[in-house]
Amino acid sequence: MIAFGIAEFYYRSKEGVVADEMQFVSKGAPAVVINEQGEGVHGTAEGYLDLLVDNRGDYKEKIATFVIRNFMSAQPINELTQVSKTPHSPETPDFAKELLENNVTSTDEDLDQEPPF
Repeated sequence: MIAFGIAEFYYRSKEGVVADEMQFVSKGAPAVVINEQGEGVHGTAEGYLDLLVDNRGDYKEKIATFVIRNFMSAQPINELTQVSKTPHSPETPDFAKELLENNVTSTDEDLDQEPPF
């Protein structure tokens, strides 16, 4: 089986999340997965870019096609962001806080003394 069409993908840039489109083609097992999911399938694709050079006299147009070798379907997400809305601060266990406080105190006392060498 061969599946082909237009794939929409997202990437991050200085402006934020950007959507772009590219032709794709897939053969074999990945094509079966894409065909079973139907139009609008979401997932992660692995493959390579195949460049076709269209020579039109003085102008050469490079047409890129994404050849999908492996595809894993996934559920779509509502927001394309990696930052959660609630700030996350790591929790430090009580025993680590005590060790840190003891270490800082002993280090401050050690700074007041002459070095042993």
